[in-house]
Amino acid sequence: MSLAEFTLFHLLRNAAEQRPDAVAVVADGERCTHGDLLRRTALFAHALRKAGLRRGDRVGVYLEKSLDAVVSIFAVAQAGGCFVSMNPLLKEPQVAHIMRNCGMRMLVSDPAKLEGSALPEVETVFLTHSATALAWAKRSVSFEEALGSISSGSLETPAIETDLASIIYTSGSTGGPKGVMLSHRNLVAGAQIVSLYLENTFSDRVLSVLPFSSDYGLSQLTTMVRVGGTLVLPRSLLPGDMLKTLRQERITGLAGMPPVWTLLLQNRRSLERQPLSELRYITNSGGMIPQAHFEQLRSLLPSTKLYLMYGLTEAFRSTYLPPEHIDRGPACIGRAIPNTDIWVLNERGEECLPGEEGELVHRGPTVALGFWGDEEKTRAVYKPNPLASPELPTLDRVVYSGDLVKRGEDGFLYFVGRRDEQIKSDGYRVSPHEVEDILSGLPPVAEAAVFGQKDGASGHKIVAVVALKSGFTCTPEEIKAGCLQRAPHYVVPKIVQILAELPRTPSGKIDRSALKHGVARG
Repeated sequence: MSLAEFTLFHLLRNAAEQRPDAVAVVADGERCTHGDLLRRTALFAHALRKAGLRRGDRVGVYLEKSLDAVVSIFAVAQAGGCFVSMNPLLKEPQVAHIMRNCGMRMLVSDPAKLEGSALPEVETVFLTHSATALAWAKRSVSFEEALGSISSGSLETPAIETDLASIIYTSGSTGGPKGVMLSHRNLVAGAQIVSLYLENTFSDRVLSVLPFSSDYGLSQLTTMVRVGGTLVLPRSLLPGDMLKTLRQERITGLAGMPPVWTLLLQNRRSLERQPLSELRYITNSGGMIPQAHFEQLRSLLPSTKLYLMYGLTEAFRSTYLPPEHIDRGPACIGRAIPNTDIWVLNERGEECLPGEEGELVHRGPTVALGFWGDEEKTRAVYKPNPLASPELPTLDRVVYSGDLVKRGEDGFLYFVGRRDEQIKSDGYRVSPHEVEDILSGLPPVAEAAVFGQKDGASGHKIVAVVALKSGFTCTPEEIKAGCLQRAPHYVVPKIVQILAELPRTPSGKIDRSALKHGVARG
């Protein structure tokens, strides 16, 4: 039995050898076993190579979250290519940008998503249903046609752990979309580390609510394959449907970002009547949970472990707070994940003393290869290890996160905010998260986003954009008054705008850039 864990394909093959008849993926009413997932993957990998895929070629996966998407990701990786998962919410201009930027050679998609499109030229488009002629593709072929002449696929891979496995495009907190290059080693190490501290086993059943185009969403897939567990792809993310799936599929693990918990808490009464007794753990990353939501989750899910995590696509996951330390609050991001160094450095590159704010710097096996086609940005973020012994080679690179944190006397890390998002209000430095936390504690407020607007040479006005809970009404002045009752004047927003709902990025985060532009125009 092969237990090597060098590439994504090795993870899949190991699961199929150890638990061939166990369910790997639940999607659209179908239950695919680990053995069947390996067979489907091997067949499609053979079809990709037959179509001319070369080692390192970029292959786009532009599909709704589905079994076809899972097979495509692992098949491209097995064939030695680099999969580029694109969020199905992206529109043609964003898809075209990604295709051009990475020099995409092949694409896997659904005919309905490509209808009437005019995308950059690729060699081959594989379509999940019937083949459709596309003016911008040299060849389009259906899955059925591509696999029809193939009776079996190889259970080997030309890839090695240092090869490029995936490019994840993220706009992050600043700038336009950047393609983060991940090796097989990065992705396998991430699956090993996360499954270790979450104590995942083959008995886990994880509900996948995040897109495979994000490192956090992709992690649910790679982790479950590594341990031989089950990944459930929901048909709907409506709050009531999500709860129904959690119960029907006996889900043991759920990973989300703050908007996911906002949705879940809309069914508070249902959770009170029928607790999620089999939900062993939930994890949060991609933003800090507002204090009010944090307390509600703990109250409604008393037997569920809550892991607070911090990470960035450039280095996958950096820290986590074990559930037994959850009383430290949502601002605490814990300690370094296993097999990883996390430092807090000042502007001189020195380690900060406890209580001093500094930049979080990450060293370890999940540090990505850099940004595709952008050496300048790569050099700005990926730098030589500043704390390495001068006698050692300088090949060891670390990631400078751009996030401000501080380490407590107890060794735990606390998130402060993005270095470029700090607000100076009436001479005081204020974190947007601090104000958002206060706003989210007001009874009418469902969600809030806060940023600074230039006010004079060196100061800012605090701007808050909020969405109200269903059935509530209030005015911007009432919001300000509520804040003033809970915080000093320099923390109270000068401008409050109320929207029906806050705009989202394709990954589900609040689109702060759109909010800033909207306030500037309005």
